[in-house]
Amino acid sequence: MKNLLRIVTLMAVVLSVGLTTGCKEDEIYSHRYPCRFHFYYQMHPTSLLFAAYRSPGSYVYAYQEMKQDPERGIMFRYICVQSNDGKTPVERNRIETQVETNVPYVLGANNEIGLIIGCTNFNGPVAYDRICPNCNGYFPLTWTATNRQRVECKNCKRMYDLETAAIVEGKSGDGLLRYKISFDEVRLNVSN
Repeated sequence: MKNLLRIVTLMAVVLSVGLTTGCKEDEIYSHRYPCRFHFYYQMHPTSLLFAAYRSPGSYVYAYQEMKQDPERGIMFRYICVQSNDGKTPVERNRIETQVETNVPYVLGANNEIGLIIGCTNFNGPVAYDRICPNCNGYFPLTWTATNRQRVECKNCKRMYDLETAAIVEGKSGDGLLRYKISFDEVRLNVSN
């Protein structure tokens, strides 16, 4: 009985300390760079982006490209999506509807480098900035050759695990810059 009382008391202390000193949800998300990205399911239902959001262990790069239409002579925005499987060609989604073009696209630190979006095995969907958080400048992270659920910076040689956002190889430093992500069956939202 005495041991049970000690355990209950210890659990109450741990719980109360956790409630008063625990981090706020907003503290896990990066505010270093602005991020505001919306991608509409109705316009792009077969996109790899939605598959990665729902499939544990799957990740994609999502970035913006601007290209001129040679026939019409106007610039179009494309949201490009590249899978971590190493086989699927880059998907180019042209943004042309009024709903899509009226939304500003801010894909983290650099629109042309973009975001990493996917689904972890234990914590669900995630969105990370694709730049190395420990280098001065915009150095894009790339899939590792041996484990496609990790990314590396060619500049500083750090390797990051996408499941935890932590450095798993190289000098110590900051983990990946994380953004809020949600999907309401109409659009995928990434923001801070």
